[in-house]
Formats: sequence, C-alpha cells, structure tokens
Amino acid sequence: MKMWIALHGGSDHAWNNWTRSLSVWLQDTVTAVATYEGGAIKMAEFCYRYQTNSKEPPRKERLRSPFVMDGWLTHPNSGFQRADKLSGPQRAELHSLLSNRPQEMLRASHGDFTVAVWEESSQTLYIGSDGYGTRPIYYWKGPSNELYVSNDLRALLHAEAVPFAIDYERCAMYLSSQYAVGENSFDENTFFQEIKKVPDATLSVWKDNRLAHRSYWGIEDLAQLPMLQTDAVPLFRERLIEVVNERLYHEKTILEVSGGLDSAGVLAAALAGGNRERILGVNISFAGDDMIQSHDRDVVRKLFQDLQLPGIIILGDNTLRIANAELGRDPLWYLDGPDPRANVLVNEMYNALANEFQTDLGLTGEGGDFLFSGEHYVLDSLLRQKKFKAFGQALWEWADKSLSRAVKLGFAYGIAPFLPGLNNYLYYKLAWADTVCEMPDYFTQTHLNRESRSKQEDYQRYAKSQPLKYWGRRYHYDYTWPRASYLDAVGVSMQNMHPFYDRRIMELSFSVPTEQHYDLKRGKVENYYGTKMLIRKAFTDILPPYLYDRVTKTSYAHMARKSLQNEKRNLLQLFDRSGEVQLHTLGVIDKEKFWDHLVGTLIRSTDVNNDLGMSYQFLRAVIDMEIWLQEMSRGRHHVLERAKPCNPRWLADVELIGESRRPQHLAR
Repeated sequence: MKMWIALHGGSDHAWNNWTRSLSVWLQDTVTAVATYEGGAIKMAEFCYRYQTNSKEPPRKERLRSPFVMDGWLTHPNSGFQRADKLSGPQRAELHSLLSNRPQEMLRASHGDFTVAVWEESSQTLYIGSDGYGTRPIYYWKGPSNELYVSNDLRALLHAEAVPFAIDYERCAMYLSSQYAVGENSFDENTFFQEIKKVPDATLSVWKDNRLAHRSYWGIEDLAQLPMLQTDAVPLFRERLIEVVNERLYHEKTILEVSGGLDSAGVLAAALAGGNRERILGVNISFAGDDMIQSHDRDVVRKLFQDLQLPGIIILGDNTLRIANAELGRDPLWYLDGPDPRANVLVNEMYNALANEFQTDLGLTGEGGDFLFSGEHYVLDSLLRQKKFKAFGQALWEWADKSLSRAVKLGFAYGIAPFLPGLNNYLYYKLAWADTVCEMPDYFTQTHLNRESRSKQEDYQRYAKSQPLKYWGRRYHYDYTWPRASYLDAVGVSMQNMHPFYDRRIMELSFSVPTEQHYDLKRGKVENYYGTKMLIRKAFTDILPPYLYDRVTKTSYAHMARKSLQNEKRNLLQLFDRSGEVQLHTLGVIDKEKFWDHLVGTLIRSTDVNNDLGMSYQFLRAVIDMEIWLQEMSRGRHHVLERAKPCNPRWLADVELIGESRRPQHLAR
C-alpha cells in the first residue's frame, strides 16, 4: 500500500510536522519513505502494509524527480509502470511525460492510478486521476493559498492546518434516496467541510494559487464512438484478457469469485491469459442453513474443482455484523463517511488472507453490472441502425405476437426515443422511475423537503445522458455515473483493481449495440437470464454451462437480515431513546418513530422469508450514519488512532479447495 502527500505554498514547519505525524502514526507498518523538498513544492511517499513489521527501520530515500504515484499505469511511450517498483529513470520519464503534455499523457494512459507532478519552469502542480477514479485524491486549499493533497484522507487529516470539520448537510443528504438507495458518491465533495476530491478522468492544475479541473475523457468521447456492426464477443474476449493480464503483475493476486457472471468472466480471462499460478480464488459464503439462499458456495466449490483451480471459501457467518455497532469494536480504516461496503468485516478477513500469501493486491468483477447488464432497451437501437427487419422480429417476439401489445411496446421503446417531447420523459419513467422509493415516516419534514429537492436534481441528472441517444447507452451511462460510493472504500486496505472499469473496456461497452448486451427472448424467462450476453458468450470454452448460462442472480437479502439479528443489543443501545441520537439532534429523524421502526424491523428480521424490502436501505443508512457521527464526535486524535493501519483480525473459518497452500494461521 502507498500513501502520497504533496504540499505547495506551506511552510517548512507545517511540512515537517505533517511528515513527522504520519511517520509516527505509521511506525509499526511503514516499510519505506521517500521525500522531495524543492522550494515551493514538497512531496512524500509512504509505503506500508496492514501488518506490523519486525521493527526494522523503514528504507528512506530522496526522490530525484517531483513526481508521486500510486497504483499502476501503461502508456505508449513509457510502457507498463508500477508505483511500487519505480526506478529513478522511470520516475523521471513519467515526470517528463506528465509535466510536458499532461492532458495528452493522461488521455493515452490506462490503469488504476493516482499521480501528481510538479513542473518547475511554469510553477505548476499537475494532479491526475484515472479514467474512472478507481482511487481517490483528496485536497484542501488553505486561506493563505497553500494546497494540501493526498491519495488518502487519513493522511490529509494528519496535517494540522486541515480542518477536522464535519459537513452535516452532506451527512443529511446521504440519507436521501439518491444516496441511501442509489448508492451514488458525492462526486467532488466529501463528508468534511472544505475537503474536496479530484473527479474521475481529470487533470487538476494548480497554478498561480488557483486550482482548475480539466476533464480529459467523458460523455463527449462516448457519444462519438461508432456502433460495432459485427459480433462483439471475440473483441470483448481479447480486450478483457488484455486488461486482466496487465493487472496480474504480482506473484499472487486475490480474485474475489462470487459465483456470479462478472467475477467468473474476470477469472476466465485470467486463465485464458495463462495466469493460473498468479491468482488465488477466494469466495465469501456461509455455513449456516438459514443463509443458503445468500451465497453460491456449492457453485464456487464445483467451479474451482472443475477448473482444477486451488481456492479458498471464507465461511463468513461471524462477519455478518454491522461494523462498529458496538462503538470502537472494529477498525475505522475508511473515514469519508460511513463505510459503504456491504460487509466491512469480511473485507478485513480478505486482508488477513492476503497477509498469509504476502500480497495486498486484489482483483474484482466490479462494474460488470453497470456496463454489461443491458436491459431491454433494444428497439430504438435497431431502428437507429436501420435494421428494420430485426426490429420487427424482435418486437413481435417480445410482444408475444400480440398486435396491441406490439403497438404499445413499439411506440414506447422504439418511436418515443426519437421524439424530442417524449424522449427524456419516457426514458426516465421506463428506466428509472421505479427506483424512486417512499421515505419512511421517521424522517422529519425538513428531511422530506431535502428529499424532494434531491429528486428534482436526480431527474435533471438523467437528462444529461441525452447526447448518447441510444437508450441502451444512456442506461449504461446513468447506471455507471455518478460513481458508486463504495469504490473509494474497497481500496482503503487492499489494492483492489477493477478490469471492467478500465477505459478500454468501458469504451467497448458503449460501442456495442444494446441487442448484443441483452437478449429479449431470454429476458422473458428471467430478466437476469437475458443480461450480460457478452460475458456469457466470451468464455464458454473455459467456464462450465451452470455458470455462464445461469438463470437467476443470488439474493443477498438474508445477509442484511442476519446482520440485524446479530447486532440487536448494540442497535437498541445505539438508538436508546433516553440517550442522545445525533441524527435526531440534527433534525433528520424523529428518534421516537425511528425506535419503533427499528424494533419492528428487528422482529421481522427473525422471519427467514422476510427480505425486509427497500426500507432496509434507509434503515441501514441511518444506522451507519449514526455510528459514523458518534465516532467522529470524539475528535481528530481519536479518529486517526482508530483509523491506523494494523494487523487485520482472522474473523472466519475457511474451506480449502484443491491444492491451495494452507494459510499459516490454520497451520498454527
């Protein structure tokens, strides 16, 4: 893992205090420190692990070039570059590329990275995020025109000048449907006042004490992509193998294999690329009989066996809890609001496993749902491509050969997308209106008014995708942006990489006509059965039919139900009506009504047939936000101590598949 920091315009005293504070904080886990101090600009990189070292002093060096980086990237001129293996000449080459032609350099680069470079002659600091912002960059502009920047919010908060001030309006907005249900991120904003984030696909330029954001890739580029007129499967297979192989540069990388199509596609690409020995397949499942519907343990076990691939299944029953429902019980590694990951504790178990195999690199299938699901927005695509015969056949089949139904479907999904007055209205109504949820009655009128404003903004946001024209393209775009809130969190303790968010894969997705993403005929059997046709077809020579041809998607509702049961006592204590409830004090919820709702939900959670419905999303958001606010109320020093990298706990039993090396933890 690597933290980097940069300071422009600050004093030597401020810089020394910042680096000293970080060095002390990381003293048990840091392995290397590199610094650059060149007048107006100061930079540093801290390499560390979530594992205490043997008290050996960290390796220290001076950076010869004012360039810091996290992750990896590939560029036509520099080739493949890893932040953890940069030599002096490689760093100098990247410094030259980024400082001379920063916009062009970032646009031509691919990877999971954050970078910052100082160009001395123009007195300019360039800061760059990757195409989807898979790793965050935080910054704060001070009153004396100083700029503090870091790829880790915890590192930024170690600077004394940076205020530790909660943005309470942002906390309240987190409980609106756009964020609690839609799980969207706040783009440039954070949960701390004045602390901002660099947007995805952005070159940020700090010059003359002003910061300007310049997008180097976005919707305009996607709108200009021509539609492929040939079968996209071979190209998708080739491209996915390429981007997966680039990310398998370590001796061992953990691949999260859920049993679904997305992670299976990444696994198949790794195998097709000849990287069998570099991957460790890990699955999260449960041993309890009441959890059998919320995991694919049998499917994944059979998959590992059929592929003759060693793997590990985490039996995560003990992780089905809500992080820090008992305040102070669990690590607080992620600070920018409540940790949005579905199961924070099982992620800690992933860390423990990673340490056993001497790696901190992970590979995920994140993004497959957003970019390759497709849905049934096929008809306007066929008309725009002048495939009139295919349009008629698809419509007639979809309408069950009913003329009246064919007329309705043909107008709504085929003709309306061409009519300016109806296009945006029907697109929103048919694609997104059913995601609008009724707010629970424990929210105050003030918050309900906030929700109304949020819904108006949401409708306007969907209209921004109109340049893409094709409803299938628009759906993919509006599903993918704004970025999901969990993306920043999944990289806080492991270097998780996401092949589907590689810009080359994203551009391919938007170049593929909707009818190749989604099969209307299969979708009539079950919607999921019609989705992700590229992933299903690309690796039939590697994946077994029970996986690439699966009909339904596993529900994780029982995980939510079990987590509530396991935290019943702590939740009742957290929202005790006789004590202070932060969200009640802020005027967001009525604590009396919320108590009644919480008790009712805890009772319903004992019913194995009750999936709790959409109201659980709001309930969980309230719980997570209350926990976070109470943690933050204890102040900066307390929070940073709780957020310190440390040894992850071994929280679950595991099942070993095949010839997987037995973790030392089990051997002991």
